[in-house]
Amino acid sequence: MTIKELRTSKKLTQAQFAKLIGVNQSCVGHLENGRMKISDRIADKIWEVFGVEVRDAGEKKLVKKVSTPKLEMYIQSPLGGNITPEEVAAKMPEGTEACFVRVDQNKIWWVRGNGETGYVWIWD
Repeated sequence: MTIKELRTSKKLTQAQFAKLIGVNQSCVGHLENGRMKISDRIADKIWEVFGVEVRDAGEKKLVKKVSTPKLEMYIQSPLGGNITPEEVAAKMPEGTEACFVRVDQNKIWWVRGNGETGYVWIWD
């Protein structure tokens, strides 16, 4: 699967995809058409947001789903406080397909199947 196929499978515009991975829209266009190589920072962001591993294979940006065994996980803020993945899921609006927890900003960014994005606070 290419970067474009990943983006379109999530029904995201280039602008929405760019916002989620922390780049500008033109960068996404360059990634999709092979004019730009994927940096480690961008690959890490795609992993964090979408849970897929990215590697650069010439001009094609290949995306591979990575499976992990069941893992008990707690997300801890540097300011104190823990939140579990189940608690994160409970905060997500209906229809959320992906989320990105940003503890340093006290936010969970989410993406719905229709391409809508937004965020909720981790701790009120």
